[in-house]
Amino acid sequence: MNSIEKKRIIIIGGGYAGVSIIHKLKNNTMLELILIDKSTKHLLQTHIHKYLSGYYNEEDITFNHEKYCNENGIEFICDEVMNVNYEKSYIVSRQDQLYHYDYLIIATGAISIFPRQIENIVEYTKDIKNIDNLNYYRDKFFKLLESNPENRSIVVVGGGVSGVQIACEYAYTIQNKGFEKDSINVTIVEGMESLLPGMDEFLISKATKRCKELGIDIITKLFASKIEEDKIVLSNGQTINYDILLFVIGSIGNSIENMDKKIEQNQRKQLIVDDYYRVTPYKNVYSIGDITEAQDTKTNTPQAPTAQGARMQAELVAKNIINSIENKSLVSNNISNKGILIDLGGPNCAIGKLFSINLWGKPALWLKKLIYSLHAKKFN
Repeated sequence: MNSIEKKRIIIIGGGYAGVSIIHKLKNNTMLELILIDKSTKHLLQTHIHKYLSGYYNEEDITFNHEKYCNENGIEFICDEVMNVNYEKSYIVSRQDQLYHYDYLIIATGAISIFPRQIENIVEYTKDIKNIDNLNYYRDKFFKLLESNPENRSIVVVGGGVSGVQIACEYAYTIQNKGFEKDSINVTIVEGMESLLPGMDEFLISKATKRCKELGIDIITKLFASKIEEDKIVLSNGQTINYDILLFVIGSIGNSIENMDKKIEQNQRKQLIVDDYYRVTPYKNVYSIGDITEAQDTKTNTPQAPTAQGARMQAELVAKNIINSIENKSLVSNNISNKGILIDLGGPNCAIGKLFSINLWGKPALWLKKLIYSLHAKKFN
């Protein structure tokens, strides 16, 4: 089949979902693949805590889109998609370029939530889903360690998986370098009743115990109400001084600016898809990853926005695109979360739940490292 007959597939977004579906489709000779992303780098979101602490270097958590695409016969366009004409099957970029497609895959991921009702939040916070902002926080941490610290403070607002991993990694690094708790204190602020809200009690208890071992202060059932240059004010009026402040309280879909009014989104700006991950009412447009609302077929609840889910969605949609081209039946959503792994700082300090089996210590950390290596292998 020559290039004229190939089906052109445009993938918007080079995160876990976008890269995973490219990996599944790249060897199919029926297809012409185009990846569009406003960054030249794929960021390994699951391991940013290791980068913030200095355990990993940038080459450990970022991979070059252009290099990967060139090596695999894929066109890479470093640009931002500003508009999609779903009726006529083309997109328009920020650079005012127009690209037609036969199939479109929206994998634009998510951005961090910064509630505007928290006074001064925009002035004093940065989105850690961006490598430049990660560099900003990483440099601040290094300077803090080098400053002969005394009565210094790191505050992490958000006690979900990312917040716990970052706080534990910071606290372990501080402890491992011989600093006392009075030198640099780490605090987690979580608005719900416990760390890892909504998760299994085993994970909550293990994470809480590990935080206490590392000397992390845990504040629950209080929210941030105001941020100043060197302190944060909580909902009860309590103030906490900080030298480094990170907000990781959740995310919303990173939707394309000019979204078609026919397309349905939820309150988190995620695209609502049908049973085949198609963005209704358009049969040649799919959505995968954190931008997507889909059901977990086992729990009948929305799928958690995880790298695991993005990979499974990419596999299913890759099959459906090929089946669509070949006029075969599409595969219905059969995806269910297999489990979760959480790094708690230091050697052999990880917890997880896989197929309802509790994991901790070496097995959990080994599995987390295995998943990291399998994803990184796509780029090698």
